[in-house]
Amino acid sequence: MEQGWTAFWARISEVFHQALFPFRVIAEAVGWHPSDLQIWCFLCGVFFLAPIGVQSYGGFVLKRRGIFATGTVVDIDKSGEYSDNPIIEFADRSGRTWRFESYLPVNGRTRSIGAAVDVIYDPLHPKRAREMGRPVMKAVHLAVGYAIVAGLLLFAFWPGLISN
Repeated sequence: MEQGWTAFWARISEVFHQALFPFRVIAEAVGWHPSDLQIWCFLCGVFFLAPIGVQSYGGFVLKRRGIFATGTVVDIDKSGEYSDNPIIEFADRSGRTWRFESYLPVNGRTRSIGAAVDVIYDPLHPKRAREMGRPVMKAVHLAVGYAIVAGLLLFAFWPGLISN
């Protein structure tokens, strides 16, 4: 039985090793000889950086040209594994209605449908909208995201962990 599991995990390890072939070729072309784990950490770091970067960019744009509006919680998305998120609807200056799901979990104010919520949105792209307030929660959300990315990339590029 143990030999069967050992053989199974050896095959899985080989499949993952082969999947990294293109990335290993690129790394070796620039003189870097990473382990498989380092390549996976690099790929995961880049994967996590994409949505966090998009979120940060959206925040900067909203600080620069955002317009304030009052929205209403119209639904609560309960499909998340860790939290329920409010779905907020608001009207832009022209009266057109827009809807977005807040990336922040519900709190005492956003827990009930029909609750009024302050919103900031980009007048050029009203789909880029965010719930106002909760600066600590927003900062923690971004800090955790960037800490995960930094940890993965630190491990990926840690000089002592690179195999020759």
